[in-house]
Amino acid sequence: MNRLHHLTLLALLGLGLHAQAETYKCSQGGKTMISDTPCMTGASRVDQSADQIERSQKRQAELVHQRNQSQLSELEYRNARDRNVKGGFNSIDSMNPADAPQYRRR
Repeated sequence: MNRLHHLTLLALLGLGLHAQAETYKCSQGGKTMISDTPCMTGASRVDQSADQIERSQKRQAELVHQRNQSQLSELEYRNARDRNVKGGFNSIDSMNPADAPQYRRR
């Protein structure tokens, strides 16, 4: 049974290697389009290995992402705090008078 799993996995991996599609980059009227078929004569094929970002660009994007995450956390914190505080005082939901405990004097 274990051997069957390995053979199935190898077959699926072999099929995945042939799944890459050719991509073409076309510019028409100032707009860039990417397609799996050539748009017209003069379309250039995109080299996927050359279409990578530089380390500095990746690091810049990571820094922006971290900054955005911290800003989002701060905004969520403020929003939660402001929902609980109205007019500078903590708001406590009022209880229905029928549900309030009854105290009797003796």
